[in-house]
Parts: sequence; structure tokens; C-alpha cells
Amino acid sequence: MAGERGDAAVEAVGAVDVSGTAKPNPASAAAVPAGPNGPLGPSRTADGGAGDWTAGYLRAREREGRLYSDASVAALPNVPATDALRSEWRQRADSAARLVVAVGRRPRPIEILEIGCGNGWLSNLLAQIPGASVVGLDATAVELDQARRVFAGRSNLRFVRADVRAAAPPEPVPDVIVLASVIQYVADLPALIRQLLGWLAPDGELDLLDSPLYRTADVAAARERSRAYYASIGVPEMAGTYHHHDWHELDGFAFEARHRPDSARARFERRVHRRHRSPFPWLVLRNEAAR
Repeated sequence: MAGERGDAAVEAVGAVDVSGTAKPNPASAAAVPAGPNGPLGPSRTADGGAGDWTAGYLRAREREGRLYSDASVAALPNVPATDALRSEWRQRADSAARLVVAVGRRPRPIEILEIGCGNGWLSNLLAQIPGASVVGLDATAVELDQARRVFAGRSNLRFVRADVRAAAPPEPVPDVIVLASVIQYVADLPALIRQLLGWLAPDGELDLLDSPLYRTADVAAARERSRAYYASIGVPEMAGTYHHHDWHELDGFAFEARHRPDSARARFERRVHRRHRSPFPWLVLRNEAAR
């Protein structure tokens, strides 16, 4: 994930009390996985416009080795053993597989919207769920064009270029909206969550996964790590548009934590079964109209 790669980032992990309200737990240290998704809209730097941001974003991804050939994108999340990001992709593969299983349990048909789909690899996996129709939305033309090329053969999968913050509610109405490794590109997370919950079908769900959430005390240090990291790869302007979200931003939202990285179960799976679990939580928020 850009901005935190190579850092032993301290992340707070989710817990849910009997009311279903988020509460922060003691932090755990974890290496941060790759974030192969694109931005949600034309963010601006202090010195320029949206085009400057996109150029910096793509330059950072190239220097991190995150821009892949069409053949490589078609195989994602599987990468060769020689790939420098292999351990991160194994974590993404694990979380993606569990997401596909969970979404696949929903009644058919299933309308799925992935926000910040980037090169489309996760949208492609979701489109393999029987009875699913998937829309991948992103604002970065380069990766979205690649997604359209690589996955053109799937009739139940399409890609749309748009700024989610300015987009009208989608048709058909989604049963599932996925935010996978993208909230770091969102300045106002509560506003986005409220917007997306309003887009969902009455029994719909918003899945938020593969992104860090911080304790309040850890945000300043994380922000400094990102600043130093982007400076080290020659793209310092990205630091101002990489956001470090606090668990308290979820106050007022009820959610289910389907994966808690610091739970006894997750630690057991990593240490005993050697499973490549994500170091970040998987949270599911539901449309309140269903309650």
C-alpha cells in the first residue's frame, strides 16, 4: 500500500460490542499489503489540479512495481514467486477469496459495485460468483482502460470512469458495495460511507477491507511515515492526498467486524496454519433501511 510500504505500521483493529458499535482495541504491528486500487476521484495537490495528482499517483505506482502488464493483471492476485510484492499479494488473495465466499452466499441475482477498482482484478473475481453482475468504478483512466482490455470477455462485468463523490446513485441498485484498499484516498470517510449506504438496496451491505485504521495517538506518526516514504521515492506531492483515518471516524456507524487481525483466531491462523491473513480489518456496514 502506497505511503506505508516497508513500515511496521501500528494499526488499531476492530471490535464490536453488543450494540454493534465500533470500539478500538489495543494496536498490533503489521506489515502493510499492496494497494492495487486506483483513486476515487480527481484529488488535487496544493500546487496543481487533478491531472497533477493522477500523474504523481501513477509515478508512485510505477516506482513501487505496482503497474503490471495485461497478462499479469489477468492472473492477479496470483503473482510469480519472484515478484517483490508477493507476500502482500498473498494477503490480498486471502482476503479476496473470503470476500467472494461471503458475497456468494447472498440470494441471487447479486448486483455488486466495486469503488476504486483500479485495474479490475477484484471486480473480475467477484464477477465469477454465479448470478452476480459487477460494475467497477474508478477515476484513473490508465488502469481503467487496462481493466476493460483485460476483462473484456466477461459479459456480467463492466467498468465505469467516474468521480464517486459527484456520481448519481447507480442503476441497478447495488446489493453489495466494495471498498478494498481505497479509503486512504478519501479525505472525508464518514461522508463517503453515508453516501454509499444511501446507494444500497434495503438489505445491502458495504464491505470495507484491506485498508488501515489508526488509533488517534498513532495518526501523526503514520502521517510522518507517509511523508518520508513518498519523499524517498521522489513523489512528495502524494503525501498530502494519502489519508490516515482514525477509528473514531466510524463513531455512529454500526458494523460487523468479519476479520479482526489482533483476534486470537487470526493470530492462531497466521502462526499455526501459516495463513496469509490481512493485517487490516474487514468491516461490513448495512443499509439501515433493512433494520
